[in-house]
Amino acid sequence: MSEPEKKEKDPTKIAVIASLVAASALGLVLLCLVAFRIYLATSLPASQLSRLVTDRLQQDFTVKEIDLSGKALILKGVRLKNPAGFASGELFAADRVVLAPRWNQLLRGRQRFELIDVGGGKLALEKNGSGTWNFENLQRRLAARKPAAERPAPETVIGKLLVKNGSITIQGKGVHGINLQVFNLASGGSRRAQVELAFEDAVGNRYLLKGTARPGADAAVDLSLTAPTMSLKNLAQLFKLKDPEPFQDAQGALRASAVLAKGELKTTGSFSFRRVLIPAARGDYPIAGLLQFNGVYDLSEDTAHLDEATLTIDKMARLQAGGTVSGVKKERVFDLLLSLDAVDLALINVLLPEESRHDLDFGGRLRCESLRLEGNGSAGIESVVGNLQLQEGSLARERELIAAGVAGNLALSRHGATVSARGKFSLPHPEPKALVQALELPVELTLSAGLKPLRAKSDAFSARILGIAVSGRAAYDAGNSEPVRADLAFATREPERLNPWLSRYGIAAFSGTGSGSVLLAGKGAQEMNASARLTVANLKGKQGKDNIGVKAGTATAAATKRGEKLEVRGDARLAAISFQGKSGGARFAYRVADRYLYLNGVQASWGETRFSASSLSGELPAATVTGQLTRRPLRFDLEGGALGQGDFQLSGIAGRVRGSLAGEGKEKWLEGSADLASRALSWRQGAMAAPALHAAFTRQGGRAELNGQLLGGKVAAKAAFRPFAPGAPSSFSVSMTGAAAKEIARLAAGEAGIRPSAGTVDFRLEGTHAGKSGLSCRFDARGREISLANATGKSLVSGAAASVRGRLSGGTLTIEEANASPGRGVVLTARGEIADAQSEKRRGTLLLTLPETSLNDLVESLINLAPPLIQEATLKGSVAAEGRMELREGRKVLNGGVTVRGGRVEASAQKFLVADLNGRIPISLDLGGKGSAAPRAAGEFSRENYPRVLAQLRATQQGGDLVTVERIGFGSVQTGKLSAQLRSQNGLTEITSLRTTLYDGTVLGRGHLLFSGRATYRGDLLVNGLSMKALCKSLPNLEGYISGRVDGVVSVHGIGGDQKRLTGFVDLWAREGGGEKMVVSKQFLQRLAKQKLSGFFLSRDRPYDRAEIKATLERGELTFNELQILNTNALGVKDLNVNIAPTQNRIALDHLLESIKEAAVRGVPASGGEAPAQKPQQEPAPEFKWEE
Repeated sequence: MSEPEKKEKDPTKIAVIASLVAASALGLVLLCLVAFRIYLATSLPASQLSRLVTDRLQQDFTVKEIDLSGKALILKGVRLKNPAGFASGELFAADRVVLAPRWNQLLRGRQRFELIDVGGGKLALEKNGSGTWNFENLQRRLAARKPAAERPAPETVIGKLLVKNGSITIQGKGVHGINLQVFNLASGGSRRAQVELAFEDAVGNRYLLKGTARPGADAAVDLSLTAPTMSLKNLAQLFKLKDPEPFQDAQGALRASAVLAKGELKTTGSFSFRRVLIPAARGDYPIAGLLQFNGVYDLSEDTAHLDEATLTIDKMARLQAGGTVSGVKKERVFDLLLSLDAVDLALINVLLPEESRHDLDFGGRLRCESLRLEGNGSAGIESVVGNLQLQEGSLARERELIAAGVAGNLALSRHGATVSARGKFSLPHPEPKALVQALELPVELTLSAGLKPLRAKSDAFSARILGIAVSGRAAYDAGNSEPVRADLAFATREPERLNPWLSRYGIAAFSGTGSGSVLLAGKGAQEMNASARLTVANLKGKQGKDNIGVKAGTATAAATKRGEKLEVRGDARLAAISFQGKSGGARFAYRVADRYLYLNGVQASWGETRFSASSLSGELPAATVTGQLTRRPLRFDLEGGALGQGDFQLSGIAGRVRGSLAGEGKEKWLEGSADLASRALSWRQGAMAAPALHAAFTRQGGRAELNGQLLGGKVAAKAAFRPFAPGAPSSFSVSMTGAAAKEIARLAAGEAGIRPSAGTVDFRLEGTHAGKSGLSCRFDARGREISLANATGKSLVSGAAASVRGRLSGGTLTIEEANASPGRGVVLTARGEIADAQSEKRRGTLLLTLPETSLNDLVESLINLAPPLIQEATLKGSVAAEGRMELREGRKVLNGGVTVRGGRVEASAQKFLVADLNGRIPISLDLGGKGSAAPRAAGEFSRENYPRVLAQLRATQQGGDLVTVERIGFGSVQTGKLSAQLRSQNGLTEITSLRTTLYDGTVLGRGHLLFSGRATYRGDLLVNGLSMKALCKSLPNLEGYISGRVDGVVSVHGIGGDQKRLTGFVDLWAREGGGEKMVVSKQFLQRLAKQKLSGFFLSRDRPYDRAEIKATLERGELTFNELQILNTNALGVKDLNVNIAPTQNRIALDHLLESIKEAAVRGVPASGGEAPAQKPQQEPAPEFKWEE
């Protein structure tokens, strides 16, 4: 083969070989790719990568799966565990990481990536108990792998970096929903990267960060951060503010920018807010504001310049600041200039919780034109120059205005190592409704360089609070063993200045004085000693329409506090307290310790009520809350107690209470027990009882039991109730057995009268009480062997019995059965029903019945109540009675009657006889004294209308009840048959007609008895044809003295049983008729003359032509206006003239009646009854004068 041919074949051969090599290489690459994909499809790559990274980082790292998509490598389930010493969990986790490198550049050793995409990435930074972060080990290992300084690190370039739905948390809190896009990121700073970051904080606020950044040695940043809408409520919860309420509806917005270039970082920004609520004395109100700032930080010089910072709060304040801080990282030397333009102190109400400011609400405006602060981080403030001004300061608590219109200033300056402030506060224009009306408060403060208080004092300050002048001094010295000291004095002579404050309680002060003092010394609120004294004198005022006053009062207190323990001791005395017409006083010593109040030597009185105790103690309740359940302990002890009111006295009282007051929602109840016992219950200095009370309380209600001695018997009572449910039904039962009636009588008020003197009483009461239905109960009382006695102790009734049984329901009292038996065979019964029994408008009916009873048995059972005449008399016949008590509109009217059959009363010794009494005597009594019927008009009874009235009385009266008496005799006085017509209604009982005969004449009459709270009565009698001859014949030694017929009128009117209130008149005159002439015997004339005379005129009986008696009754005395016997002869000459002497024309009514009685029984005095202690003095008998 020729040389040319060889040369021609060699390129062909080379091409073939090259093709084979290329095909082989391509096949090998394809085979490697196929093998690589097959390899990736197994679990080996993920486990090998996990082991490789774990070995290099010395920290558990896992990849769940590795896949290849195009040029991108996909890692799934990436987890970097927390290092040892931390809780189980991941430092970093990602659901999916996509890496798209530029393979050709990567093979050349250049770190170039088209895309890095992290999906669901979570970075959790945590700190353990020793204060080490979970990323610190990783940070150290990565730093140890940095290349040497002479070998620059290779630049990493990422075309596109994406983070989707990521989160970063620090100690469990952080931001979520992070979406990051970075374009052209170069770690060496060769390119400017475009950055866009959107994320959401832990409470849902969205943020957006945009701009450019260039890392590297000559780093540059131009970024802006915006949050158009922010919920400040959520931020308040995120930062755990103690009082998030002001931010409930608040909104905000944030805009900020930062530019880093040539070693300087310039920042500007603004933050606006609105609808932030500030509490104030008169209610909450919303505020809005804006914070603006700009400044420069020089990285090379480590110096920060705050060009301007302005905080503006609409209508409240404007704060401006500027200055320089050098050596920010180390020395922190600062020079700041502040100005404050009228800050509203209401901001304090937002910044401090209520417990920190003790529920106080602040107001006013604080102004600072210039405040210059110089210093450094280690030494603090080294120079202070400035002035603070307070304008229109106010202080309130629970919406009560304490002070308003306060003005003052403080001058700040630096003295050596301390900062001093001097100034004065005053009240140039006080608010009339505020408690403080005047103020002069000089102040000196000394602060450390770190603004820590060292000393403070106020000498000779003064104020007027509610009209009370307060003066004193106060000081604080941190170097003293007792840093806090205060000495206060207060006094007032014008208590009326307190009226604006007192008026809310309905009280007005008029006059009086008061003074007091307070001394304080201690280390602070947790360690303090204090003493106080208060004195008042001659205080006078009013509460509503009632006068109120305190003559003198004194109170002292000495307090010691150590930590949470407080002890207070003292005493109190109040003398001559007066209110609502009552007066009283009190004195006691007290001690408060460990939430217990101890009172010793207690003595108190109010009106007629008196109380004393040797010891009284109790726990001051403090609530314990468990969920919705609240409990307050109740612990009280009483020893040596005594309680009295008027004649009532309870002595030797001892008691204890152990339990708690519980509540859940609106429900309240008591738990525990209470015991109360008394050594003696006395009434009018006589022991009556020794009761003991025990009560137990649960959520279902309370039960109480009372046992002991009462009124000489035994008492037992039980009750079940719910103390905090007034409308709930309660039940009770009371029983008393063997009680002495005499002891019960001692309870009755008023003067001594007829009272039980012996006997026993049993009583039982049981029932229920509910809110709407009221009291409902049944009662049963029985008395046995009852004796009654009068005020002198004389027995009136003995062996009596009584009982009553009934019920009370719905305000209606029903008497089912009531009996009273004063003796054998006599039983008075009652029954009825009364509605609204407990009100003044009660109404109803009571029926009273006395069945037909022997008149002798009735009088025998009441023998000691009967007059002596009846006591000695023989009685026959029967008596029955019925009555109806009507209660209507405050009236109490008893209508009824007494029926007598065959009644006979005969007293032989007194020659008294009432024979054959028959008929019904009606009765009507108005016991309430309201609206009684008026008696019918009775015509005038006089001599002039005598014939007309006589004719009227002789006429037969119709209607009413007829009462007849066959005969009435009293010694020589004997009547014929007597008949009376009676009727009654509305408290008025009338005798419409009365007829009888006496000494051959006729007696006619009428009358009435009106009972309306008291008895008023009247009787009118007409005498017609009474024979003086028969009268003289019936009297011893007077037969034949005088003859003639008598006509006339007798009228009597009285009120009650007092003879002094009797009025009336007598008008009698003589006439001829009925066979009798008007003749007077000579014996009568001689007796009238008190001597035996003879002569022509006295030798025979003498006729007379006029004889009359006129007398008036008034104040228990009968005055004879006329008593004469006259005769005029044919010649017109008065030959007989007998009349009473003018000086002896009056006689007491009781003396006259006694004389008539003695004459009727022929001088024999009445027997029976008690002899008078002294024979009454006899009044002189009327002296008659005889003239011829």
